[in-house]
Amino acid sequence: MEANEKNISPEEGLHLIHKMINTARNKVSEDGFHLMLWGILVISCCLINYTLLVFEYGHWSGFVWMLMPFIGVPVGMIYEKKRALRGGVRTHYDMHIAYMWWGYGLTLGLLIAYCIYSQISPVPFILLITGLVTFATGKMLQFTPLIMGALIFWVSAMLCIWITGAEQLLVEAASIFFGYIVPGFILWRNAKQKHHVQTA
Repeated sequence: MEANEKNISPEEGLHLIHKMINTARNKVSEDGFHLMLWGILVISCCLINYTLLVFEYGHWSGFVWMLMPFIGVPVGMIYEKKRALRGGVRTHYDMHIAYMWWGYGLTLGLLIAYCIYSQISPVPFILLITGLVTFATGKMLQFTPLIMGALIFWVSAMLCIWITGAEQLLVEAASIFFGYIVPGFILWRNAKQKHHVQTA
């Protein structure tokens, strides 16, 4: 061992790790695009589904929801590819968040299939797990609007105890607006301001 090599105490090591984590967290490239994209798609499907049910065309509602991933997934992938070409760098935090949301998507699909098979409304369960993944993302990003959005999802899920039938779709649409669209827009605005400062 060289004489000038410094021994790091456990406390100093923990402080260094904490500092590295905070640095990585501050470099997360989340710009809110995906929140706004999926927020718009889900709200559109909720409102279309509600309209179909009101006018007694509910048998078409399944097709509306089946179209959503065929729009959202390609658009999201194209956006990420263009962002990579512009020199966007994805950190480990970006990847962890992405994996978490992919897992959420898979869980959501299985949950909806189970609810359809059991002939129960999937809306309260969708809101509950959406609140979970939104809360986790908000904590990872240290972004309060997402954490508040998660609380809105959970409260909306509980409201579905008293609100039944097609009206649950309106509850879901409203919660998506405040839980996805509003935080997504704030993230997008912050990313634009940050990019403007860096290029100025």
